[in-house]
Amino acid sequence: MTKIIAIANQKGGVGKTTTSVNLASSLAVAERRTLLVDCDPQGNATSGLGVQRGQIEKDLYQLLINETEPSETVCTTALRYLHLIPATRELIGAEIELQALEARERILGHGLSSMVSQYDYIILDCPPSLGLLTVNALTAAKTVIIPLQCEYYAMEGLSQLLRTIQLVKERSILAWVLKVSCLPCSTAGTISVTRLQVRSELTLKGGCSKRWYPAMFD
Repeated sequence: MTKIIAIANQKGGVGKTTTSVNLASSLAVAERRTLLVDCDPQGNATSGLGVQRGQIEKDLYQLLINETEPSETVCTTALRYLHLIPATRELIGAEIELQALEARERILGHGLSSMVSQYDYIILDCPPSLGLLTVNALTAAKTVIIPLQCEYYAMEGLSQLLRTIQLVKERSILAWVLKVSCLPCSTAGTISVTRLQVRSELTLKGGCSKRWYPAMFD
């Protein structure tokens, strides 16, 4: 069964794109058929895989708004087993245009459904926000990985993200259990927090079950 993984955190600079690109590339090197979907209008995952934006004919915007066939938006990369649905600046307008569409939070999942059988893993690189692009990714995903800086302000944002994930779980009719894991990526000097504090934040404020993330901490 295809594993769809969203890499999400509304805080910028925590390592979402680095995690997405490295995870997707590692899976491809292991000969797992992998699709990386760049959901961020900044397009850093796209450029990180060596795809020149000027050469992109169709991107995620066309899939979401123009109902373009997903296969027409896919780009090849230098790795045989790694494909990419790129992002360009046009994706900025998708947040506004999605507002007027029916079942707007499910459009990405619906678009990817025809491609699930072609890949072992689909990695969704989310933008640093909790807008409709991120909500679409969370609704489409079966697993969420949250790259996290172990410092105070990141912990404040974590609670908000977990509440959003909980709302997605409650308001979406999902045929699977959405699993959430936290990935500590860096420590910010003297204001760093411990892994125990992160665990407490996830469990008490986020309403999360400990079974979601033991491998990240133990």
